[in-house]
Amino acid sequence: MRTVHQYLDKYPIAKDSERLIVGTIHPHDHHNFSIPFFYGNVASIWTILSEAFPTELKKPIQLEGILQFLNKRKIAVSDTIVQCDRKKPSALDQDLIPVELNLKLREEIRNSKVREILFTSGFGRNNAFKLFYVDILGLSITKEIREMRETVLDSRFFGRPVQLTILYSPSGASNMGIARSERYLKNKQLYKDSPTPVHDFKVDYYKEKFGGK
Repeated sequence: MRTVHQYLDKYPIAKDSERLIVGTIHPHDHHNFSIPFFYGNVASIWTILSEAFPTELKKPIQLEGILQFLNKRKIAVSDTIVQCDRKKPSALDQDLIPVELNLKLREEIRNSKVREILFTSGFGRNNAFKLFYVDILGLSITKEIREMRETVLDSRFFGRPVQLTILYSPSGASNMGIARSERYLKNKQLYKDSPTPVHDFKVDYYKEKFGGK
């Protein structure tokens, strides 16, 4: 099963972008997406951002609203894979076989004002950060990067320092792992009265990472 990315050419990184969301590649059956855009299959990241910024990304979430939100906050979206095969018809990174990486990312970032890249998956074989940091940039992931979930690229890559951050996954399936994370445990008391403490923590986390005041 060969998946070809549907959105990279249509939505290149704008030259005035300051933040960039990077994933792997959308699921195969894009015709059934609720929103014809990155993460449009379940829209989990857009749902969380709409809760973090309810006056800027209003519900019901639609493509026009997402594009207005991204433009206002100078956020771009891209992926690390242009084409892939799949071991089986799932949306899991572990079932991907990358065929063509998005090497244009380097030039697009260099020609923008991106100062922070936020990855929606981390260190696994086909995860977004690993594909970008190791396979596209040719660097090695250190123990410190794994522990801190972030690092800074010096200016030799893009002409300016660029912060790299691995986000906590927006999907509900990640909540169990987040509940055991050091950052959540340090802030757990803030959500003791919430019926959905991990979700509320994640909304606040995304608000911080995407520039909320």
